[in-house]
Amino acid sequence: MIHKISSLRRLSAIVLVMALLLSVAGCSDSGDGQRASEIPVLQDNSGSFAGDAASGESWAIYWYLCGSDLETDGGYATNDLAEMLEVWLPENVTVVIQTGGALEWWNDAIDSSAIYRLEYSGDELHIADTATNASMGDPDTLADFLSYCETNYPADHKALVFWDHGGGSGSGICYDEIYDNDYLTLPELQNAFASVYGDPGMEMPFELIGFDACLMATIDVAAICSGYAGYMVASEETEPGLGWMYSGWMGALAGNTSMDGAELGRAICDSYYQDCEEWGVEGEITLSVIDLSQIDKVVWALDALSLEGLGSALEGSPAAFFADYGRGAQKADYYSDGGPEMVDLVSLVSENIHLFPETADKLLDSVANSVVYQVTGPYRANSNGISAYFPYAMDTGQYYNVYSAAASPALSYLYEFLFEGEFSDEAQDYLSQAEEFDESLLEDEYEFADVSAYDLEDWEIDVIEEDGITYAMMDIGPEAAELLQRVTFMLAAYSDDGETVVVLGEEYDLISDWENGVFTDNFRGVWGAIDGHLVMMEVSSITEDYILYDVPILIGGELYSLSVSYLFESGSYHLLTATPDNGGTGITPKEQRLLVPGDEVTTLMYYLDDSGEDGGYYESETFTMTGDSAFHELELPDGIYSFLYVMTDYRNNVYMSELVGVSIEDGFPVMISLD
Repeated sequence: MIHKISSLRRLSAIVLVMALLLSVAGCSDSGDGQRASEIPVLQDNSGSFAGDAASGESWAIYWYLCGSDLETDGGYATNDLAEMLEVWLPENVTVVIQTGGALEWWNDAIDSSAIYRLEYSGDELHIADTATNASMGDPDTLADFLSYCETNYPADHKALVFWDHGGGSGSGICYDEIYDNDYLTLPELQNAFASVYGDPGMEMPFELIGFDACLMATIDVAAICSGYAGYMVASEETEPGLGWMYSGWMGALAGNTSMDGAELGRAICDSYYQDCEEWGVEGEITLSVIDLSQIDKVVWALDALSLEGLGSALEGSPAAFFADYGRGAQKADYYSDGGPEMVDLVSLVSENIHLFPETADKLLDSVANSVVYQVTGPYRANSNGISAYFPYAMDTGQYYNVYSAAASPALSYLYEFLFEGEFSDEAQDYLSQAEEFDESLLEDEYEFADVSAYDLEDWEIDVIEEDGITYAMMDIGPEAAELLQRVTFMLAAYSDDGETVVVLGEEYDLISDWENGVFTDNFRGVWGAIDGHLVMMEVSSITEDYILYDVPILIGGELYSLSVSYLFESGSYHLLTATPDNGGTGITPKEQRLLVPGDEVTTLMYYLDDSGEDGGYYESETFTMTGDSAFHELELPDGIYSFLYVMTDYRNNVYMSELVGVSIEDGFPVMISLD
């Protein structure tokens, strides 16, 4: 069976590798975060609204609950409602919930025929109102809910919580399954706020705005929310399906209604980490509390940094600047699943501090002052609470859509210049008025180095032998290396009949001399495996402390991308979480899970036959996970393999070297020429 895997970013590069090779050769319930639960049948209490606030200051939580396929397929929204019901609320705390967006609900109280508005107070949950069905991804639907809440549930302190899929700066929040996955873009989110509360800053209605969703802790989201709340809670990374622990943070509020937005945000973070740790999915999580009063300073600093970068690019070689910038970004924590990529702002700047000597410290200080609390898993040590867009993907056409709501105009114009090679009229107007930018640098034409002039495709690899050890060395020279942001290698094997080629994947185990443009392999004749079963691997993140890989697998016949970490300090691999394939929808899956004993796992490999026309992912080996299952390096079987280097330039174009062979005998690899 052939499978399409949309979440693996470099599929097109792999297909090209296959063509080169041929020319030479002639997902269990206990680990997914679901918690068995029930919610009672609700009483229809339409028209019954909260009364006057009780003695002391009152709280109201406005919960915008777009169930989407998360509820239809897994009951995740029902689980979180059930968690809420574990908490007895004091009389000065009320939760108002709007449900919609799911084709099916996992309880008998809510269905998909209408918008439901629920009130939870004390220990009772009632239907307070219903409304005609409408898309939860429509800004008018959100505005109507906010107006309803403000009219019927005023309070001294209010928090607004969004629940569903999230996609960061480019893809917004709340994907309504009933309305063809219509979602709230960032401009729509801003328009909904403005229609109810006026222009940003005219009124500060919320103590806190929270996003129980993936990828929403971005500078662009924070800038929109900064005019309407004191604090924001969101995740830079994707979230596992269990999401926030509602019994934890609502219980904390019930026990101390005098807390402010920052304290409530800390309770959300701590209970979230506790819950993820209990279920074993804490490895790559992030959640941060952002002081929105500081966001203007972050935006100003990011604008200044981007202007400095543009000035440096224009004064020197634009291509070399962007390649250098990209090499630093490769070491930063980034977050994506098939959509526009987000990168941790602090680690991006820290790895590129030499490019921004005048402005980097101001940006780093501003983020440190704005992120007042955060929790991170052990494999997100470089995450610092706020992300920004960075174009990692080879397909860069989406960047205009990503930056339709850019907080920093200068950053959007930096990327516009990268991909277009020129400035739009809007960019020129902005830059000509920026005090931090030298207007004399603006010209009619700009010269970007042409990487194709170096003929990197099919670049020759030299097989070097020293003291009985062979190496595959690629010397492209300093001028060409200056234009690259990434170099890895790929390994493939031939089938037993010699008629098909099987790609094992991509690795980073090489010695890189960027200054001289010389790259040498450190291939040791081993490859990644689970319990002795070889897997296909793709490098997804490279930092100073660890490498993260994506591994395509089937779990019980369902397609997943398994995250695997390698720690440099210990030299050990670790199985992290498996994320279901998004099926090309562009929606970031939230249903992460662990591999657990009893799971039937099938490894997938990519093949292409000798015609070059038929290929795809095929099912390789199937096995059952045990309590001792682990990821490890496996000595490759004896035979002849193919090796090549993959080079990515400053605009994410990919080039592949010529092929060399690897002869493995008794576990010992020897590089051989295929001439």
